[in-house]
Amino acid sequence: MNLEINFILPHWLYWSVLILLPLVVMFFVERSFRRGETVSGSDTSEVLVTDTGYKAPGNFFTIGIDGISGFFGRYVAYWSLIAPFVFAYEVLMRYAFNSPTNWAHESMTLMFGMQYLLAGAFALREGGHVRVDILYSRAKPLNKTALDLLTSVFFFIFTIALLTTGWKFFSQAVSDAYFFGSSYSNEVSFTEWAVQYYPVKFMLFFGGLLLLLQGIAQLMRDIQAFFHHRKLHEGSQTFANVLVIGGVIIAAWTLFEMVNIAVTDYESLSLSLENRLSNVGIGGLTLVMFGTLMVVLVAGLPLAFVTGGLGVCFLYLVGDQNMLNLMPSRIFPMMTNYQLSAIPLFIFMASVLEKAGIIEELFDVVYKWMGGLKAGLAIATIVASTLLAAMVGVIGAAVVTMGLIALPAMLKRHYDPEIAIGSIMAGGTLGILIPPSILAIIYGVIAQQSVGELYLGSLIPGLMLAGMYGFYVWMRGTLNPKLAPPMPVEDRVNMTEKLRLLRNMLAPIILVMLVLGIIFTGIATPVEAAGIGTFGALVVAAMHKRLTWPNLHAACMTTLVATAMVMWIIFGASIFVGFYILQGGQTFVQELISGAGLGPYMVLAVMMVLLVALGMFLDWVGILLLAVPIFVPLIQGLNFDGLFGMPGVEPMNVSLWFGVIYLVNMQMSFLSPPFGYALFYIKGVCPPHITMAQIFRSSFPFLGIQALGLFLVIVFPSLVTWLPNLVYR
Repeated sequence: MNLEINFILPHWLYWSVLILLPLVVMFFVERSFRRGETVSGSDTSEVLVTDTGYKAPGNFFTIGIDGISGFFGRYVAYWSLIAPFVFAYEVLMRYAFNSPTNWAHESMTLMFGMQYLLAGAFALREGGHVRVDILYSRAKPLNKTALDLLTSVFFFIFTIALLTTGWKFFSQAVSDAYFFGSSYSNEVSFTEWAVQYYPVKFMLFFGGLLLLLQGIAQLMRDIQAFFHHRKLHEGSQTFANVLVIGGVIIAAWTLFEMVNIAVTDYESLSLSLENRLSNVGIGGLTLVMFGTLMVVLVAGLPLAFVTGGLGVCFLYLVGDQNMLNLMPSRIFPMMTNYQLSAIPLFIFMASVLEKAGIIEELFDVVYKWMGGLKAGLAIATIVASTLLAAMVGVIGAAVVTMGLIALPAMLKRHYDPEIAIGSIMAGGTLGILIPPSILAIIYGVIAQQSVGELYLGSLIPGLMLAGMYGFYVWMRGTLNPKLAPPMPVEDRVNMTEKLRLLRNMLAPIILVMLVLGIIFTGIATPVEAAGIGTFGALVVAAMHKRLTWPNLHAACMTTLVATAMVMWIIFGASIFVGFYILQGGQTFVQELISGAGLGPYMVLAVMMVLLVALGMFLDWVGILLLAVPIFVPLIQGLNFDGLFGMPGVEPMNVSLWFGVIYLVNMQMSFLSPPFGYALFYIKGVCPPHITMAQIFRSSFPFLGIQALGLFLVIVFPSLVTWLPNLVYR
């Protein structure tokens, strides 16, 4: 009997759902809030939003722009609710009715691509774009606002270039009769669904417009803050004035270059800087590009706009105005990359599970099972973090939530604060390695490596590190029980109660096994697994009576800001690094390292040191996008024959092996003082008497364990390659 279902989603229905569904959800969310319903749980975002003290009041214009950004942010955030049902439908059709679809994958990929672009302005309003707070956070308030005004020029360079090139990119995809386009008329996708591309490409322009408006509103507040702090003498007025004057000069020159672009085609105006660096060699260009990048980064501009703005500058200075059209051609493939769709889905899954109270229940169950051991509460924290990593793949979720739950419990039972804090931070960073790691997804896209193989390859090292963390705290508790005492006898429960508690975790455990199982067995792609996992998370939330409109709203908004942070860094870095590689940067680095006469393992060691150093200052997405496109082609050309007589790495496994080594290294970046992200995640939930010095000291033993784990993975590559080869070879 033929059970095939040949349904293809009509284009009009697809666009109608995207337009109308958010309005329906807004109605129910607003009604639930009016009835007094509240959001349960805490925040699972990857974003660190710092308190900057004085808040400029703005004016009617900034209030209006905030309202526009807020509306469109909410509007596209609710699109995330569609994806779990579409992917569940796709898997059902494929296996129950032998009717796989292309439109399901393509529709969701394009939907998330549009969401990324429109979410940028909302993330800017919410302070969700990550900045490097090296010198910026230590500046006086007046100098800090002056730096904001100076560096905002690079933000506007990026957004204006995106706006203009995005419009041209869009106009080429529609009818020549209406939008003066060329090359393509009514461009459609290359699948049998053949959906129109011009609404998707329009988001490059519209997202740039929203971002530009929100940037203008932010500029107005920065000006208000500057005069406020200058009036109160909160910083060096001379230094601040120099910074502002420098910003004005750069802005004026930028306007002149815009005039040059508008009035010339082939011959630049006499004072224009167009094409002025065309004769600079790749060595000099490397120094200029990355030297400028470091300077602007430490000045406090969000990473996405540092790399994007500087990328635009060098496109213009080394090339010409026509090279600016490289921008949309670099961003659009990232918008429409199928694998990257797993990022918002896994973050959404994390948010839904957290709102359902699963994380609190998970810790309670593990604590009751293991609390009787020496350092049992710290071990329970690490085990719970490992399970949590397998559920969500989000570092911020694990560190912040376990900090809120486990830290008070350990301090109440007189744990040494450094053991308590260190176990939470180290356990939380396991989300880098334990599938479904979001970092592994991005690495797979950039390095052209199978995400499923990366997940399998990182599983054993991740569990190994979790075991090493647990063994360390157990040893500390055994050698000195006062540092990490076991659970009091009166608080322990019998086996019957333990089994009853375990029953409460049956649904989320089945969900984790389902998600990882369908990835590892190849039944579904990681994106489909993420969609099914999110659908399952909604079911689990309903079972726990937490599937409410306020919780769905909070999960959608958390997903939007965290995803926008990641994706806009990808957009900006792809322009900067893409241009550098186009100019021969990758070949230059390869020749530089090979010319140094270093062996393969010494080259790897240099890379590891560079990554650790970068991890002390940059976030994990930025490091990946700046380093991996250069490192991976170099590492693939080397032969790793083994260390200390151990077996080496087969050439076909080098990219996979290096990917897992990279993931282990990035774990270290989260714990590396002075700017490791986990250090600040945990500080946000620590009692006031816990100092940053204590937090730094608590990270050192676990950094040492991570370094040992990194060494073991390098010396014994089969820790990485055995499981993927067993499954896929």
